[in-house]
Amino acid sequence: MQPLPFDKAHIIQVVASNAPPSQLFEILSQWESDACLMSAGSGSPETGAGVPEILCLYYTGFFLAHLLTKQIPESRALTQRMPETLKHHDQSLQNCLTLLRAIWQNEHSHVYQILRDLPWPETLQSLVKRYESFFQDQTLIAVSNSYEAIRPAVAAKYLGLDPQAAEDADPAIIQKFTNCGWAWNTETQLLHPSPINVPPTDPQPTTGIRETMAMLGNR
Repeated sequence: MQPLPFDKAHIIQVVASNAPPSQLFEILSQWESDACLMSAGSGSPETGAGVPEILCLYYTGFFLAHLLTKQIPESRALTQRMPETLKHHDQSLQNCLTLLRAIWQNEHSHVYQILRDLPWPETLQSLVKRYESFFQDQTLIAVSNSYEAIRPAVAAKYLGLDPQAAEDADPAIIQKFTNCGWAWNTETQLLHPSPINVPPTDPQPTTGIRETMAMLGNR
């Protein structure tokens, strides 16, 4: 099947879809050459006033797709391919750079702050929230498999919860951890994570990608 046309409407459809991360990434990756060509001609009057908006929407969505597929070094390479003039002036692309630094430096609290508090385009809100849930899930798995015991406030910072409420042993916060299979020791005031076994993810077949593209094209 031929790739979808590279325009604002199709980009919005793709980033707002529930396509599996690998399919989302592949669809967006097929448009990068179009984005490069559009960027090269962005100084020409015939390209239209909407070009910066389309490019920023595309590159921000593609960046988040890299993160959803756990391609952190590749996401850094993508930021170096983004148009320089847009990268230094567009808020969403600036957010991408800030988010990448926080992830690279394992600043978990900062990651949640960036995702929740910085202004992201309305059309990308669902994808931003999707990555927030993904990041939280991946962090939960990592913490569960790395710690035998952990203070509630520290665990809360890892998972984007209220550290002070956790330090005060707020029942609602503690229950969030026990619901994940962790144990709470009231005497030591420590949480005891339970290791989480994650089955390997099956690769997405190409036919699935074609079906997703067909579905988007029929909207």
